[in-house]
Amino acid sequence: MPLAARLLLAFGLVAIIATAFVGLTLREASREIIESGFADRIDAAHAGVRQQLAWEAEALRDLLPPFCQHDTFVDKAHVELERAKGDPDAMDPTSRIALRRLVPSQAKALRLDELSLVAGNGSVLAAEDASRIGARDPRLAEAIKAPGGAPRLRPANAGGEPSLEVHCALSRHGVTIGLVGARRIGPVLARIGDAYHVRLTAAPEGRPAPRSGEAEVVRVLDVPEIPGLDVVASVSREPLRQALARLDRSIALTGATVLAIALGIAVVLARSLSRPIAALARETREVMSGAPRRVEGRGGREIADLAAAFNATIDELAAMRKRLAATERIAARREVARQIAHEIKNPLAPIRAAVETLRRLRQREDPAFDDYFEEATSTVLNEVHRIANIVTEFTRFARLPAPNPEPVDLVAIARGVVTLHAAPAGEETGGTGGAASPRVELVAEPIPRVSADRDQLIQVLTNLVQNGLEAAGAVRRDPRVSVTIGPLPNDRVRIVVRDNGPGVAEDMVPRLFEPYATSKEKGTGLGLAIAQRIVFEHGGEIGYRKAQKGGAVFEIWLPVGGPPLLEKPPGDTTVRPRAPDVP
Repeated sequence: MPLAARLLLAFGLVAIIATAFVGLTLREASREIIESGFADRIDAAHAGVRQQLAWEAEALRDLLPPFCQHDTFVDKAHVELERAKGDPDAMDPTSRIALRRLVPSQAKALRLDELSLVAGNGSVLAAEDASRIGARDPRLAEAIKAPGGAPRLRPANAGGEPSLEVHCALSRHGVTIGLVGARRIGPVLARIGDAYHVRLTAAPEGRPAPRSGEAEVVRVLDVPEIPGLDVVASVSREPLRQALARLDRSIALTGATVLAIALGIAVVLARSLSRPIAALARETREVMSGAPRRVEGRGGREIADLAAAFNATIDELAAMRKRLAATERIAARREVARQIAHEIKNPLAPIRAAVETLRRLRQREDPAFDDYFEEATSTVLNEVHRIANIVTEFTRFARLPAPNPEPVDLVAIARGVVTLHAAPAGEETGGTGGAASPRVELVAEPIPRVSADRDQLIQVLTNLVQNGLEAAGAVRRDPRVSVTIGPLPNDRVRIVVRDNGPGVAEDMVPRLFEPYATSKEKGTGLGLAIAQRIVFEHGGEIGYRKAQKGGAVFEIWLPVGGPPLLEKPPGDTTVRPRAPDVP
C-alpha cells in the first residue's frame, strides 16, 4: 500500500475512532442525564401526589358530618322516611322530588363528583346522577352503617372510577338515612401529572404491575396517605429518542468535519513525505534495470541515510553479480548431472557385470560362453531400454507443453480411462473363471463442460488409476479403484481417485509430488510430478490423503473456466498432503 494511502487511512481511522469515542461517551452521558431527569420528574410527581391526596383526604374528612348532624334537608328526609316507616317507596312524592333537586346542587357546592342520599336498606333516595335514584346498592347500605371518619378508597371495580369516598349517617327511632359522597382520583392525578409532565393513573386492582419498556419509563408509586392506592407513573421516552437523534446528527456532522480536516492534513503530509521517497524509488528502479550507479536522497536525513545504504548495497551487488551468475550456472549443471547420474547409475551396474562376465568366459574359451551369451545380451538390452525410458521421461518432464484448452466433457474423458482399465484380472490374463466385477468404476454427478487439454487430463487420470491398481494389486487379489466426479462451489469441479491398497508410506508422503521420488523398483518418480504440473498449469490443485479405512485418495480441483494465461510454468508449487478427513 502506498505511503499516501497509509497516511490517509491512519488519519482517517484516528479521526473516526476519536469521534466515535467522544460521541459515544457524550451520547451515553446525555442518555444518563435525560434518564435521571425522568426519575426526578417522577419523584417530584410522587411527592405532589402524596401531598395533594393527603390534603383531599383531610378536606373530605369533615365535609359531610355537619349535614347529618344539623342540616335541615337531611332532617326533613329522615322525618319523611320515618313517616313512611322506613319504606322509601311510601315516602311523599313531593318530598322525594325536592330531594332529587337538592342533592345535585349540594354535590356541586361541595365539589363532589358523586353524592347520594341513601336509606338504611341501601335504596338511593336522591343522587347527582338521576339514573341511580331508586336503585338498591348493598354496598352503600353497609357503608352508612360503618362509623364515619377518614375517607376510604373506592376501587374501580366497586363502580365507576377510583375515588375517595366519605359518608355520614343519621339514625333515630329505628330509621337510618345517610349521605355518601365521592371525589374521583383521576382528575387529581391528571392535574398533578400535567404539572410535572408525567402521566399518572391509578394502578388497576388485581392486575400485575406494569414495567418499563422501550416506549416509556414506568414506576409504581405507593401512596401511604390513602391505604390500598397505588399510582402508576409513566414518562414517554420519545423526548429521549428525539434528543439522541439530534445528538447523533450533530456527532455525525462533527465527525465528517473532523474526518475531512484529518484527510486534508494527511494529503498535505503524504505529499511532502512521498515525493522524495517516490523519487528515490524511481532512481532505484532505473539502477536495477540498468547499469549500477549511485542515487541521491532528497527530503530529509532519513531519506539520505536510506540512499547511502542503498548505494553501499549496490556497490556490493555489482561486485557479486558476475560471480553469482557463474555460480548459478555451475550449480544448475551439477544438479542436472547428479540427477541423471543417480537414475542411470543403477542400470549401468548390471550392464557392466554382464559384459565383464562375457569377457572372462571368452578369454578362457569357456564352453558356457554360448549359454550365457543369450542371458547377458538380454540383460544389457533390458537395461539399455531402461536407460532410454529414463531419458525419455526426463525429456517429457522438461518439455511438457503448455495446456491447449478447449471445452471438454470431463465425465466422458474419465469414462474412457475407466473403461480402458476396468476389465477384471481374469479377462486380462485370458482366464475362463466366472464373471468378476470391474476393477475400476466411475461415479459421476452432472457437471458443466470444463475448459481443459483433453490429452493432458487423460494422462493425469491414467497415471492415477494405474498407480492405484499397481499399489492395490501388490497386496490384494481384488484390486479396486473408484473415480468420483462432482461439482464444487465457485465454478469448480472435483475428481477423486480412491484405491483399496495400503496407501502411500509415511516416509514418502512429504516427497510424494517431488520429481524422481519413488518407491517402485523400476519407476522414475516423474509420474505424479508430471500430473501435478498439468493440474497446476490448468489452474487447479491436487492433494493426497489416506482414507480412514485404508487406501490412497487423490483429489483434484479444476476451474470450469480453464487454466490461467501463464507465460511460463509455475515454479515450486508442491502441494503438501492433507490429513485424512473422509473415509
